[in-house]
This record gives sequence, structure tokens and C-alpha cells, in this order.
Amino acid sequence: MRPLIIVFAFITTTIYGQISDDLGKTYSLDYVVKYVKKNKMSPTLGTKEIVSRITREYTGEKQQAELIKFYSEAYDYKIVNKSILKKLVDSLAIHGMSDDVKSFAAESIQLVEYRLLDKTIRDFEFPDKDGALVRLGELREKIVIIELWATWCAPCIQEMRKIPALRKQNPNIEFYSISLDKSHAKMKKFVVKNGYEWPIVFGGDQEVNKSLWDYMNIVAIPKYYTVDRDGVVINVADHLDEQYIKSLK
Repeated sequence: MRPLIIVFAFITTTIYGQISDDLGKTYSLDYVVKYVKKNKMSPTLGTKEIVSRITREYTGEKQQAELIKFYSEAYDYKIVNKSILKKLVDSLAIHGMSDDVKSFAAESIQLVEYRLLDKTIRDFEFPDKDGALVRLGELREKIVIIELWATWCAPCIQEMRKIPALRKQNPNIEFYSISLDKSHAKMKKFVVKNGYEWPIVFGGDQEVNKSLWDYMNIVAIPKYYTVDRDGVVINVADHLDEQYIKSLK
């Protein structure tokens, strides 16, 4: 939350009208990389410094709009800290100075973090607890809910307990749970201990499988992607909506 404190410390009550008008810099990859590397910063320090620079150069709604623009344009760059940007824009979506700012933040979140919605998902293939490769496409006879989870994530474990009952209640669905743990052994120990039997596979943490993290824009878990029989993402959620899942056919 530290960058949010910096942001709101510089905010004034100046109103600039339509926030989409005359936004400042373009936060291109070249700009961000040069800025961070020139100042010999880590992605975390570089992201914080750019946020701080925006708060020094702009005020009021213009400042908040510029922060949202930075989030939208730079979120995919490996040189930035996604967690900082997500906390920043989530805060502005709730606490923005005006309805325009809040709407701008919410729309940007939808475009950036839910970009896989209505898109064909990659046909993942990862090992299960026994090392056997399980391909997502093999489950296409049913509607598949891809779950991003880890053994260290308490909310993930709590949501996961609902899955056995949901699978029994709706035979039209299947789960494909991708572990983001650091090691396969941790996932296997957890799955065996709990006796879970649906496709639970090892994707790995950001060091093990950076391509997965980048593709899915992983910042917070759990995360759930409902995929139809054509492989298209039809819903994205942060928790298991039991009524929605029961209604899938």
C-alpha cells in the first residue's frame, strides 16, 4: 500500500473536466525501460519512482487519470511491478476523485486484467501429481473451470474445498487446477493428503514458469476462468460462484 500513500499525499481538489482529455506521456516500453535502467532501479523501485514522478507533475483528476494510463500501458512490461500497479488502480476505482475517474479505472481494469474474456485460451499441458501430462484440450467435452491456486494461499484452499461437491452437482463441468507452487512436490503432497481427484496440475511459480504468469497476468490468486467447449473464456472470477457454476450446461 505504500505507493497509494504517496499518490494520495499529492492529490489536490483541482478539477480538470473530462479525464480522457489531453493526457500526458505515453508510457511506452522504451520509455519505462530507459527510465528504470538509467536510474539503476529494480522493477519495484522503478515503478514506485514513476508513480511518484506522476504525482509530482500532475494534480487533481489529471493526476489520477495519468496514473491509470500508466497502469494500462505498462502493466504487461516485465520491467514493472504488477502488484503495485494493481493496488493503485483498484484503489482509484473505489476512491477516485470523481465518477469519471472511477469509471476510467474500472474500464481499464476490465481491459487489462480480463483481456482473456471472450478469447480462445491457450491449450495448456502440465503434469499432474504423478507426472503424467494433462492437456486442457482433452477436457473439452465439458465446460472447464481453470483454477489458479497454490498451497500457500489460504483463500485458494478454502475455495478448493467446494470443488468436489460442485463436480457432483453438475456433471457438465470439470476443473483444471493449475498449481503456482514453487515445487511439484509441495503440490503432490497437498493433493494426496486431501484426496482430490480432478485434474490438478503443476504450473509453477514465476521463476519456474514465467511464460504462464505473463500470459495469465497473474497478480492475485485464486482466479477462475470458465472455458466453454470451443475453448473460449466466458467468465473470469476471483471466487467460485456456486450458483453460476451449477447453472452451466
